[in-house]
Parts: sequence; C-alpha cells; structure tokens
Amino acid sequence: MVLAGIPGAGKSTLLRRLYPDGADHGGVRVFDSERLRAKWMRVLGVVPYAYWRPLLHLTYYAQVFTAMRSGPMVIHDCATRPWVRRMLGWRAKRAGLPLHLILIDVPGEVARDGQWARGRVVRTSSMETHCRRWPRLLEKAAADPGSVVPGARSAIVLSRRQAGLLKAIRFR
Repeated sequence: MVLAGIPGAGKSTLLRRLYPDGADHGGVRVFDSERLRAKWMRVLGVVPYAYWRPLLHLTYYAQVFTAMRSGPMVIHDCATRPWVRRMLGWRAKRAGLPLHLILIDVPGEVARDGQWARGRVVRTSSMETHCRRWPRLLEKAAADPGSVVPGARSAIVLSRRQAGLLKAIRFR
C-alpha cells in the first residue's frame, strides 16, 4: 500500500498514529522517509540537510524496493515523482504484491503550514512542483489507479480530517 500526498499533507503524522512502534508493527512493515531522516539527523544534523538529502532518498528507495518481496507493507511517498511511481509498480508486479493507494489531499497552503508546524520545510521550488503535479495525479487516480502507479488496484482519496479519523489500515 502506498500512502501518498504532497509534503506536509499528514502522511508521517498518520503513520506515527497508526504504527507507533516503528518500521515493523504487528507484521506490517512501515516505510517512512521521515523516520529514516530522524535517525540520520542524530549523526548528520550538523551538516546542512541539502548536502545529504540525495543520499537519504537513495537509501530510502533502496530499502523500499529491496523489501518489496512480500507484504503487507505501507510505503510513504509523495507520489509526484513519475519515476518512483513506475518503480513501485514494477517492483510490486515482479514480487506479485497487490498495490493500493491512499491519497491524502490537502491544499498547498495547508500543507505548507503543516511543514512549518513540524519545523521542516520543503524548498519552495520543490513544493511548487509537488503542488503543480498533485491535481492531475488525483484526476488520474479517480479514473484509473493503475495510471498513477502501474498495477495499482484501487485508490482512495482522503482529506486531512478524514485521515485523522482513520483507525486502521487492514490487509487481507
């Protein structure tokens, strides 16, 4: 399952609430780049994030793609990077894993406020790119989830309020 939304939408907040025990919670593997970033921050915090961000992203996606051998798993991703969506779909298909999408739809201004509140702000140019791509991604998800992430079987769009009411993500 891919949990997606623009930066600041509430993905990490939802994951911390539903899976407070970290990366493996009752057999569900949880992949959240924010958790990896927090671990690295303890060591690399003196170095500006811009210098180690590419390595963090590379490590995160390497971990996700390597782990995609069996489910269930929840993958945190903004979903606005087409190459990542294609890789997730390809890897899930290769592993025979069903793929479902939960998309948290939040206006850009609200997401930016969420970033400020947690003390982590995405570069302005990057945020603009995410916000520009997001509406089209939602349209595609409504029409055909597989056009967003190849092989995706379903997509559900939630507001931040609806995501806040979510009690669990169940896998069958």
